[in-house]
Amino acid sequence: MKVRNQPQGVQGTWEYLVITGEAESPEPLAEYGAQGWELVAVVREFGTRATFYFKRRRQ
Repeated sequence: MKVRNQPQGVQGTWEYLVITGEAESPEPLAEYGAQGWELVAVVREFGTRATFYFKRRRQ
């Protein structure tokens, strides 16, 4: 799984997280949901891969 965070120095009310992993796996949803991240989009890639886009209020 590949995790990409919002670039440093970007200001705003929200923080964002982008991860790439297995599209059929519930683990990323459970893990990041427990940390307060809200899933806002999923883009299916080649095969079983997908990119998940999360956001949460800046803490």
